[in-house]
Amino acid sequence: MSLFKDVRNLKKQAKEMVPPEHRGIGGGFRAMRDGIAQANQLMGGVAAEAQKAQYLALQGRVGNARIDAVRDSGTTINENPVVDFDLQVTVDGFAPYTVTHQQTISRLSVAALQPGTTVSVRIDPANPQSLIIA
Repeated sequence: MSLFKDVRNLKKQAKEMVPPEHRGIGGGFRAMRDGIAQANQLMGGVAAEAQKAQYLALQGRVGNARIDAVRDSGTTINENPVVDFDLQVTVDGFAPYTVTHQQTISRLSVAALQPGTTVSVRIDPANPQSLIIA
């Protein structure tokens, strides 16, 4: 008999964990709508990052950057980490400058992108703060 009591208690706890606006059939649809909205927002960010990378690959000026710091942002996209970099950028025609840059990187390249490493970058000539690690 205690098994049924445990199941009843678990159901009660689960119900208490669901926000009131997501309870019932209508709430289920609201929860689904909210989940889809979050997925669309994430996909829009991924699409914007891809579009920026494509633009900079074609139009960006080539330069070098020394990685001064690397921080995990806590976000992953397709199991690849989104990383914050502090970079010292050097590009012909610009004085060396510092920028904090966030980029999704392959988890296989994490070891190669450590502080002290010099990497190739492409910067937006109109906005030198906008760049990608190439």
